[in-house]
Amino acid sequence: MSSVSVTVEEANQIAREVRPREIRASSMKKLTIGGLSILAALTLAVGSAALWNYSVTHESTDDAYVDGNVTQISSRLNGTVAKVLVSDNQYVKVGQPIVLLDSRDFDLKVAQAKAALEKAQRQAQEDAASVSVTASTAGAQQISAASDKMHAAAVIDDAKSTLASAQAALGIEQAKLLSLQAQQKQNALDLQRYTNLLSQGAIARQQFEQTKTQNDMAVAQVAAETSAVAQAKANVSKAAADLQQAFSDQKKTGADTLTVQSDREQTTAKQYQTQVSEAAVDQAKADLQNAQLEDSYTTIVAPVSGRIGKKAVQPGEQIQSGQQLLSLIPDQAWITANFKETQLSGIRQHETVDITLDAFPNHHFKGYIDSVAPGSGNEFALLPADNATGNFTKVVQRVPIKITFDEKSLDGYKQLVIPGLSAQVNVSLKTI
Repeated sequence: MSSVSVTVEEANQIAREVRPREIRASSMKKLTIGGLSILAALTLAVGSAALWNYSVTHESTDDAYVDGNVTQISSRLNGTVAKVLVSDNQYVKVGQPIVLLDSRDFDLKVAQAKAALEKAQRQAQEDAASVSVTASTAGAQQISAASDKMHAAAVIDDAKSTLASAQAALGIEQAKLLSLQAQQKQNALDLQRYTNLLSQGAIARQQFEQTKTQNDMAVAQVAAETSAVAQAKANVSKAAADLQQAFSDQKKTGADTLTVQSDREQTTAKQYQTQVSEAAVDQAKADLQNAQLEDSYTTIVAPVSGRIGKKAVQPGEQIQSGQQLLSLIPDQAWITANFKETQLSGIRQHETVDITLDAFPNHHFKGYIDSVAPGSGNEFALLPADNATGNFTKVVQRVPIKITFDEKSLDGYKQLVIPGLSAQVNVSLKTI
């Protein structure tokens, strides 16, 4: 077995060589730890500065939700549901029929109102005609005999003029008849000649047919003109009779023997009756309009465009006026965010808002501050707090802020963003 011996000088030499290496390693370790500490401190400072800067330029809250109008659809009438034209969650357009009521009772009311209006109008017309007749009668009492004679003379002049015109027309028709008879006679001779030539084969069948047609037309024209001459003679006879009647009427003209005062009083009484009849017509028109309006209410239409929700009506149901039938959610939705009162100092209208919904956590919507509520949420509560009673405890109030969506950010999500969804909003204050 061999052994290794080391002298004292060799041991010292080894110690002198090892010690500097340990000192150097220790120094490097200290420098590394120091650098890392400085880097961590710088990172923390930068992060704190960024966080502080973000908190200064942004305000956020998760006390927010999608809001929207909910239109409650109800009936204006008591009636029976005939048809329901929509289903749950269906999209409808403004003016689209959604529920039909049985309209037979209301149609009957419209027919009754029309009949009542027609009756009132006829009565008013009768009363107006009666007033006119009475007034004319009263006026006739004041017409002098001279005026009557002048009128009769004018009638005679008209009758004479009519008789002269009828006689002239008769002469024209008679001359026309003579001309047509002569033409028809010539056509008859031509027809006889063409008949002989046709039997001999001297002319074509077509020429014969044309001649025969012309003869038939001439015969018809003569017959028609003969009737016209007869009518003209009848007109002459009538005009002569009218002239004789005018001479007879001229001898009978005279004034009525009734007193003018009596006729005036009767006219005044009938005028009052006419006013009553006109008022009855106005009332009947109003009743008809009301019946037609009620009849139109049997068709319930969508007042706005949107989606059907909470449908609670079925065909055959008896419904009452004002009874809720279904809800209609319009297209437009917005965010209602309840910020603390301590967050309002930097929030202004039209500022940009980043919106995320719990239903779509990976999608960011863009929005804008629309308006700030005129009071805190507590002011609009059913039972607002009364800080003047009992022990006072200060509570940070929440103020509702309306945020509208940027329409482009809703692409692909418009039908999915519905009222009631929870949201988180982050308002950028850089535009202040």
